Amino acid sequence: MKISLLMAHGIRNLAPVQLEPRERFNVFVGQNGQGKTNLLEAIYVVATLRSFRTSRLADLIAFDQPAAQLGARVEREGMSRIYQVELSPGTRRVLLDSKAVRPIARYFGGFNVVVFTPEDLALPRGSPSDRRKFLDRAVFNQGPDYLVAMQDFEKVLKQRNTVLKQAAQGMAASRVNDLLDVYDRQLAPLASTIANSRAAFVERIRGPLETAFRAIARSPHRANVRYVSKTAGLTVDAIAAHLHETHARDLATESTQSGPHRDDLAFELDDRAAGDFASQGQLRAIMLAWKTAELDLLAKTHDEQPILLLDDVSSELDPSRNAYLFEHLANQAGQCFITTTSEGHVLLSRERADYRIENGQISS
Repeated sequence: MKISLLMAHGIRNLAPVQLEPRERFNVFVGQNGQGKTNLLEAIYVVATLRSFRTSRLADLIAFDQPAAQLGARVEREGMSRIYQVELSPGTRRVLLDSKAVRPIARYFGGFNVVVFTPEDLALPRGSPSDRRKFLDRAVFNQGPDYLVAMQDFEKVLKQRNTVLKQAAQGMAASRVNDLLDVYDRQLAPLASTIANSRAAFVERIRGPLETAFRAIARSPHRANVRYVSKTAGLTVDAIAAHLHETHARDLATESTQSGPHRDDLAFELDDRAAGDFASQGQLRAIMLAWKTAELDLLAKTHDEQPILLLDDVSSELDPSRNAYLFEHLANQAGQCFITTTSEGHVLLSRERADYRIENGQISS
């Protein structure tokens, strides 16, 4: 799988982009604020229809532009397909081979992208919501149906929370209870799908993560990851019953307190919370181990390497871990788009094309 042509217009500070990237390593060099991350974000959005930086795709539209367009020609198994996204305030148009996509799930599955950012390195000490988003990106790559379930869950959850707020504003109690019962029944199967999909992925990655951590850290310490959930493993009826039982608490807080939107991803070192007990170097080794394990799992799932977006991670790693990363990529990775502030951080000598980014302009 590879991107043979990348197009972007009206995206943040980027000048219009029409790039034919190299099959393996594409290195974009520039100082902070020049548009390197914007380029990777554009690739990620055209592949997943989501950003790894913002929940609002309209944020990608440049200040002086009424709309934005993204496109990628993707070569896979001898076939060529064109993925396109057109953005304007409040609307999104999605095209596959110049045709509107219905249902949207048909857009996914042929264009798999993994992103690794400096913020990922800080996740063990970050917020649960950031760890959930990080996990969701990984689970989505295993199968596109997950995104549909997540979008449906978020829609129903928003409706349920609106009822809880309306109850505080005086909506009749009988009406509130009737609506909550309806949303409980709609939310339960979606919550089950999301929690069980996350739990299954975490179970799959635990072994590869531990193996990768040993190779990276070269120490006797053991890294682990757990999915912390009160929903995973429950039947749909049990989830619905639990939602009903917590009506009083939810009404008091005006929000839904139980479900996968409250779960967490726990990183551990020697069975203790990594965020509390691990050193900065150990934390970064754990997250590097996760990403290499994720790439390997995705390659096994789809029988090919995904496209990797590596956003200036090298500057955050010590020399030994940076060397491990690029040795792994040189031996196993497919097409990569790598940003950096210094060419010397990118320890690759073959199959590499270098570009400069300055004030949103890309030059070779």
